[in-house]
Amino acid sequence: MTLSVEQQADLAALAYELGHNPQTRHLLAHAVNKVDPQRARASFPDIVAQNQFSQLKQDVDQRFAKMEAEKLKAARQAERHALRDRYSDEQIGEIEKEMTRAGTSNWEDGAILYAAKNPASDPRYQPPPQDIPNSKWEFPTVPGKDGKPMSFKEFASDPKTASNNLAYQMIHQYRNQNLSSGFRR
Repeated sequence: MTLSVEQQADLAALAYELGHNPQTRHLLAHAVNKVDPQRARASFPDIVAQNQFSQLKQDVDQRFAKMEAEKLKAARQAERHALRDRYSDEQIGEIEKEMTRAGTSNWEDGAILYAAKNPASDPRYQPPPQDIPNSKWEFPTVPGKDGKPMSFKEFASDPKTASNNLAYQMIHQYRNQNLSSGFRR
């Protein structure tokens, strides 16, 4: 298909208008670049430079984002590794489930949630271990009137008197340690 001279002139005028209009200049440069990249570089050096700068900026931004993501990943791995001192692999898996449920990526927060749902038993409220041979659990001794420890049989025979004696001894000891010499006996 050949164009007449008038059509060629009309298209040249249209290309001139499109090339000098700020809103369409970029689109025309892109279309010319698809047909003839060398001509696009010669005719639209500002658009080519702007595109190169945009590409360079995008590459730098991606590089920084990748570095930041790697740094964040390393920090999260360090948090996870720190939990190995306190939790088993199975418990860490449960902590990870808690983190997913709560929508957090912080391992310490996940550990807190896990610990709240699965409290460790307090050893103070546990009976003495049964597997130790010759282990006995003994009743604590109470000092008698003379200050010597009473046997359980003595205490059980008259607990009221033994308790009163202990109370008076503690009051006497408090007076001697904490009160001025005028109140001591």
